[in-house]
Amino acid sequence: MIGIVIFLIGLFLVLDYKHHGSVGLFSGENRALEILKERFARGEISQDEFSSMKNVLGHK
Repeated sequence: MIGIVIFLIGLFLVLDYKHHGSVGLFSGENRALEILKERFARGEISQDEFSSMKNVLGHK
């Protein structure tokens, strides 16, 4: 019974992630990193600035 509940919760999270692109508490952090990557790709920030800001966000 517990296994079925865990499976259903996992399935819900996977489907929710595919629909929204992020899950719960981490959605803001993921969006911040995506914005940072977009700015780097557009040439708005240097590689040093990108690395520094990424470290601030906690993504090494």
